[in-house]
Amino acid sequence: MDKQENTKSIIRLIHNLTLSAEARDPHPWLHLELTREQLRVIFLLSFKGRVSPGEVAESFGVPKANVTSVVDRLVAKGLVSRQENSDDRRSYILSLTEEGRSQVERLREIGTARIGRVLERMPNKALASLRMGLESLITALKEEGEDNGCH
Repeated sequence: MDKQENTKSIIRLIHNLTLSAEARDPHPWLHLELTREQLRVIFLLSFKGRVSPGEVAESFGVPKANVTSVVDRLVAKGLVSRQENSDDRRSYILSLTEEGRSQVERLREIGTARIGRVLERMPNKALASLRMGLESLITALKEEGEDNGCH
């Protein structure tokens, strides 16, 4: 198989992996009673820490007005907080509350435990190959981020 065929095959495998994981086990997020948009905001905040509503809108490619109602509902649920933006008094900064951080951590733990159970069933040789492949993928992703000015 040449490099282009390998790349296409890996993309198909990742897609199949995602589909098979979702088909076998409903997402642990279902019990949270959150919309997809709310989950996206929560995970963005978990990665970035503190952001303005404008940054959220820009990240998702939607108008800022679309973000406002999503954020309002997350604030009402006690998952996100708003603080005054010291750089711009007309704006505010969003961050996860302790409950929001706890929910994200709980979801990550559920995912980690599940993948751990699956990996335990694989032979050691396959695990070693998978580890090396994932390490290479992470290195390539980091290099691409550096090439695009992301750090």
